[in-house]
Amino acid sequence: MFAPERRQHILDTLTQEGRVEVSQLAAELGISEDTVRRDLKALADQGVLQKTHGGAVSLATAQIAFPARSQVRRAVKTRIGERAAQLVQPYQTLFIDAGTTAMALASAIGDQPVRVITNSLDVAQLLSERASVELIVTGGEWSPTEHHLSGTAALATVARYRADLAFIGTCAIHPKLGLTANTQLDAELKASMLAHAAQGILLADASKFGHIAPHFVTELAAFSHLITDQPADWLTEVASKLTVLTVPTDETSSNQ
Repeated sequence: MFAPERRQHILDTLTQEGRVEVSQLAAELGISEDTVRRDLKALADQGVLQKTHGGAVSLATAQIAFPARSQVRRAVKTRIGERAAQLVQPYQTLFIDAGTTAMALASAIGDQPVRVITNSLDVAQLLSERASVELIVTGGEWSPTEHHLSGTAALATVARYRADLAFIGTCAIHPKLGLTANTQLDAELKASMLAHAAQGILLADASKFGHIAPHFVTELAAFSHLITDQPADWLTEVASKLTVLTVPTDETSSNQ
């Protein structure tokens, strides 16, 4: 197998699973681990993946379906969720979007008395047995690939409430095109949560920067805070009033 074929196989695997391991690729392709590492370095130089210890993760996460996407950079997303929870005050009303980072936030809220309105059944499940949380699930149409509720019923529920904070995840963030989402229904619900909240908090790891998904959500200026692990250089130019909170990263590039 020639190098272009090997590297296309790696990209196809990343699209399906979100991450690859050196040892697994070597076994699948019948090549040495050193050859795999050279291929990963070449693809990392092209900006399509980020090398990690023992493998790599995709930097085009907007193209990956939720089940695989939820496994990418889990430790970083957990830290982002925990940092977001520190912004929550007792008795506040919160919109919480769907996604892995939103689930980390829900886990970290603890036993604070808050009202949570969410379109995520995963978030709802995490909060369902906490007596201190007044839980409201939007209803609507369930997407098994994206793991969120959306549509007319979900929008109507969001519109009935006013929140102190809206915690929003994203598929992609671009300096010119702003926040974008994989589906129109998801984009509409995110925008509605922001429109009905006093402040918007954007939860996004570094893999989201510089990418574009098909459906526009909003400009970065709509948010008061961004919580991430590695802020893009252009953030302060695009949204000068945005408060950026940074968490430690768990992805360290390997030179092996």
